[in-house]
Amino acid sequence: MENRGRAEFQTVTLEDHLSLDEIKIKMQTRPGFLTMQKWLVIYNVIVHPRPLSQIAMHTGLSEATVYRIVSDYNRLGPETFDINRTKPCNVVS
Repeated sequence: MENRGRAEFQTVTLEDHLSLDEIKIKMQTRPGFLTMQKWLVIYNVIVHPRPLSQIAMHTGLSEATVYRIVSDYNRLGPETFDINRTKPCNVVS
């Protein structure tokens, strides 16, 4: 058998921060394409759990990005996607 990476067969689980309906609302109401993609990853993990490689292919993201999104969601909760990233980080007052 061909030697494949762990992530190809690895499925992930999510912490129970939000219900499916709440996730759908977040997907529909949060501005920005990147935020939508993050919520799409979370939605996919809940609705159709499968290996990270398949979720990555379905969402157009890398496996590492999918893993990071799920990890951030599990550790920090849904607020991790609500950070306003349009503000410059190094503004001097």
